[in-house]
Amino acid sequence: MKKILFILAITLSASIYAQDQVNIMYYNILNYPSSSPLRHDTLRKIVQYIKPDLFLVNELQSNAGANLILANSLNQFGINYYQKAAFINGPDTDNMLFYNSNKFGLISQKKISTVLRDINEYVLYYKDPTINALSDTIYFYMYSLHLKAGNTDEFQRNIECTTLRNYLNSKSNIENVFVGGDFNFYTSAEPGFSTIKTSTTLPLIDPIYAAGNWHNNSSYAYLHTQSTRTSNLGDGAWGGMDDRFDFIFSTNDVMTGSKGIKYIANSYQALGQDGLRFNGSIINPTNNSVPDSVSKALYYMSDHLPVIMDVNVDYITNSITELTSNRIHLTYQSKFNRFKINEKINNGQFMLYALNGQKIMETTLSNTKVITTNELEPGVYVWRIKENNTVFSNKILVK
Repeated sequence: MKKILFILAITLSASIYAQDQVNIMYYNILNYPSSSPLRHDTLRKIVQYIKPDLFLVNELQSNAGANLILANSLNQFGINYYQKAAFINGPDTDNMLFYNSNKFGLISQKKISTVLRDINEYVLYYKDPTINALSDTIYFYMYSLHLKAGNTDEFQRNIECTTLRNYLNSKSNIENVFVGGDFNFYTSAEPGFSTIKTSTTLPLIDPIYAAGNWHNNSSYAYLHTQSTRTSNLGDGAWGGMDDRFDFIFSTNDVMTGSKGIKYIANSYQALGQDGLRFNGSIINPTNNSVPDSVSKALYYMSDHLPVIMDVNVDYITNSITELTSNRIHLTYQSKFNRFKINEKINNGQFMLYALNGQKIMETTLSNTKVITTNELEPGVYVWRIKENNTVFSNKILVK
């Protein structure tokens, strides 16, 4: 008698929540690498001290500079997990994302053009260490910008902020948003500051709620990010710490944790800023908030301080799961709008779902290794193949 093997596709278990901490850093790296390519050694002291999981920079001048940072600042001392986004050469200087590939995958990136410089969008997904076909995926929407400098250029900065705001308002199902970089705001009364924060669809929040007139105001000395120097080092501004130019804004879901990411209270800071720097440098008076090697690196690397914040990411260590097989593997060939299966499926049924549960497509498989699709938006999808009495499933990233 022929035996039929039945495999139970659904397993029930208790849901146990766990957390992972993610560090986010934005940094204006001052015309890197043209003024001094060897500054990658200086930057290495800073990033090895913080070990950011998401590191976004402004004032990058070339892809060669990005590669220097990746190889000589980040992937050092036994670390090899940092990757970078594709370099997009826009007008003036550029932005870049470096990320911890053990924790994140980059889904897509896009430039948002303004009259001065590009604003860059990077969409990442968090790699849940126990990811399975039915577990949810947490997205990070990261934006990096460098607005027009100058204390008489409020109007121009607001135009650039409006471009970004219109873009954000046009996106649907966006969550866990971080907008950071060098804003060059002198005061929260600037129209650009209001444009960035205010929206009926996607308001943005300053995590430390520190509105005010920051320029040359000792009351905000603990927030100032420029300048790290009181002497001219040949590039960048000098004159001491008296401006809060660098920010990270985030959406309310980050503050409340409603979408799987939650801001860790009191983690937002300008690295090396101890509140004792007003009109002084980052190294004078003596800076005890960071190691001496780091304070000196901050002094020589840039006229700006990096801003950092930490978030917790919640994930489920055990959940309802569907059978995931080592036998069936899919790859997506975006050039041909098709999935390729590692072996032929005879008399099977293929289904593709978005993460919100919406069925994208369903088709019968008959002695084939190829599944043709319509053009798919970049993102993470769930596929299922039912063959006889076995259901195989897994997630797949479409780029």
